[in-house]
Amino acid sequence: MKKTRSATAKAAPTTATRPDVYQLVTDRIVSALEGGIIPWRKPWNAVYGLPRNYATGKAYTGINAFLLHFSGTLPFFLTFKQALALGGNVRKGAKGHPVVYYNVSVRENQQTGQEEKMPFLKYYTVFSVEDIENIDFNLPEITQRDHSPLGAVEAIVASWDGRPAIQHLHQRAYYAPALDLVNMPEPATFTTAEGYYATLFHELTHSTGHAARLNRPDLTAGEGKQSASYAREELTAEMGASFLCAAAGLNTEQTEENAVAYIKTWLERLKNDKKLVLQAASKAQRAATLILGTVDEEPKAPTPAPVLLPMLVEDDDTAREYAAAERSWLMAA
Repeated sequence: MKKTRSATAKAAPTTATRPDVYQLVTDRIVSALEGGIIPWRKPWNAVYGLPRNYATGKAYTGINAFLLHFSGTLPFFLTFKQALALGGNVRKGAKGHPVVYYNVSVRENQQTGQEEKMPFLKYYTVFSVEDIENIDFNLPEITQRDHSPLGAVEAIVASWDGRPAIQHLHQRAYYAPALDLVNMPEPATFTTAEGYYATLFHELTHSTGHAARLNRPDLTAGEGKQSASYAREELTAEMGASFLCAAAGLNTEQTEENAVAYIKTWLERLKNDKKLVLQAASKAQRAATLILGTVDEEPKAPTPAPVLLPMLVEDDDTAREYAAAERSWLMAA
């Protein structure tokens, strides 16, 4: 009799699907907008400044500043492994928050034989210190400081070497690339000085796109207000103004007269273009850095002292250790 072998079917190898980071980030921003929050209006804490990594004291910039701003009362964060290294643990059920960054893969072009560098977006997860247990956090001491935000704004504008001309020719705010001119309504026509300077920062951010500066094609595309280039440039200007207001410590409240219509417009834009918010945030960061003339575009606020920890670099090996934490965030996104 012929024997039959009962072979156990081998399971096909499974390949973990790499998450669409652009979509994940966009979904977070969309969720905030749907909740009535405009993330780029004020991406910093009134007391502590921009969100920071508690262990290193380093501020998160670009899109990360917006993603983490509405992720807790205290703007300090740790990775899963950093919390363990400090002797603590992430509270069970806590939701993590994404921090995105670009990595580069190198491959050989089969036709030319030349190496090609391909940037791609990745993320790792951080947790608010409010969701970390068994660590006695030593938060920065809050001190009263004599600070004049309006004076700081004037100093930023005056110290920008190579800025465009700023005039008050018409009762309309705009930047004219052909003339390299920012026009502003008279300050007296604004309800607050903060409103005037926030608008000025918006127009100055536009001016960084001039061919002699950062050369942003979106600035002069001329494709109309319904175009993707117009949306990218406007969001870049809004985010750039936010970074500059943060650098000056300027406290700007939401002044959009029709916030509902404003939010609806951006929701439509973001749902149709998953890369829009990340591209705009990156360009806005570069614009703010240019205007400030320094890589330190952070508001002057108290920061925690750096804590030396092993393996702070989030490489692929470390990322695998975050798997459980990241899954909890993905499920909640």
